Amino acid sequence: MSSKPELGCCEANPEGLQLLRDSLSCCQVCNSPGQASHVFVVFGASGDLARKKIYPTLWALFRDKLLPENTQVFGYARSKLTMSQLRDKCAETMKAKEGEEELLEEFWAINSYVAGSYDKEEDFHLLVKQMAEKEKDCANRLFYLALPPSVFKPITSMIKACCMSPTGWTRVIVEKPFGKDSASSADLSDHLQKLFKE
Repeated sequence: MSSKPELGCCEANPEGLQLLRDSLSCCQVCNSPGQASHVFVVFGASGDLARKKIYPTLWALFRDKLLPENTQVFGYARSKLTMSQLRDKCAETMKAKEGEEELLEEFWAINSYVAGSYDKEEDFHLLVKQMAEKEKDCANRLFYLALPPSVFKPITSMIKACCMSPTGWTRVIVEKPFGKDSASSADLSDHLQKLFKE
């Protein structure tokens, strides 16, 4: 557990944001960065972690112009939700300050939601189809697992089999430590290392 104080959903650390801006300005992920598209997929989008932490963080990055241009956000979970229902779930943790209401609307406009299982290829093919409709020639994909470690194996196997970007980079973010003990953590680490480079 971190001992750092939590920031409110609309607060930001100015020094940290400037550091992030400087870091992003040095990154060139495609030969023509302006032509690249970026997809951020939140697996477990209907859960508490996504509602309390991930979506508010994405909103803060969007508001402070720290997301790359041409970024789309996809929520993915087993729950059968509409985009409107997902937005309602996040309403208490994502509030716009006065004057930011239109910006929050713009943020939600770059969001989509796909319902599916974590171990069926056809559901992941549906996700890929919807991502491809929003992507440009150079397409980068980032997958965030806001999920319990019990589903890391099937979902990362599906990402590797179905969702790797054919034209840009692919990244997978998992929270560490993971697993219920050292043996399960080592097992998950071994599984992930076989699929992806760290």
